[in-house]
Parts: sequence; C-alpha cells; structure tokens
Amino acid sequence: MKRYIEIEKLVYQEIEKSCFGNKKRNGYRHLFGVSQLCRLYSTHFQLDQGLCAIMGLLHDYSVYKNNTSFNHAVLSSELAEKLLKETLLFDEKEIEIIVEAIKNHSTKNKVHDQYSELLKMCDVLETYYHDPDCIFNEYHQKYIEKASLLLNK
Repeated sequence: MKRYIEIEKLVYQEIEKSCFGNKKRNGYRHLFGVSQLCRLYSTHFQLDQGLCAIMGLLHDYSVYKNNTSFNHAVLSSELAEKLLKETLLFDEKEIEIIVEAIKNHSTKNKVHDQYSELLKMCDVLETYYHDPDCIFNEYHQKYIEKASLLLNK
C-alpha cells in the first residue's frame, strides 16, 4: 500500500500542476476510477492487487501530463517506466508488468497478457459506468460483457 500511496501523490501533483477545470475533474475520475476497478477485479484473475492499482493509476498519465491523447498508451508507458524507476520502490519485473499493460491498453482488438487484459477491461468499464449511453465498438463491448459475467459468478 505504501507504494501505491507514493505513486498516487505523484499523479495528484501532476494533475494539479497540468490540468484545469473539466480536464482536472475527468483526470481524477478516470485515473482513480480505473485504478480502483483494477484493484477490485485483480482478485478474479489472481493478479497482484498493488501492481494492478498502480497500472490503472498511470495508464493515461501522459493524457493529463501532456494535455493530449495522441499516442497516449506508448507515451504513458514511457512516463510510467521513468517514474517507477525513479521511486526505487519496484523491481524490474514489476516495472515490466506495469509498463507492458499500459503500452497495450489502447489495443482493444488484440489479446495480450492478463495484466493488459485487466487494464483494458477496467478502462472500458470506468467509461461505461460514468456514461452508460456511450457508444462502444465490438471490442469494447466484449470487455463490458466479460466484467458482467465476473460479477455474476
């Protein structure tokens, strides 16, 4: 939990510095929402809760740091890798897991490792829970259905 709190502080500071108005509100809602969903659903897949929460927190980091969503999965993965290494709180394998999931999270039409798939699902779910009338493509819909099945187990 200590590691999550340290990363949370850094994300909070960046949003406060770089974002204003709706962008700030959306940043808090989306990053912290995806993080909590990742933590919640990680138990269904027997994945590390802490790593899942942190990957959720950092998955769109570049969107709020750089104020653009262009190539945000790759840019967020690069920023996350740098940030995680600088904290000295994570080993190389943990950093690799988080960075890979972040890098893959926008590619909803391909199947990746379990951490990546969890992040994709929670990213879609947070948007769905916030705006259930949003139009989702077939790949996004697949993650909503998967989450629904998990809840009904």
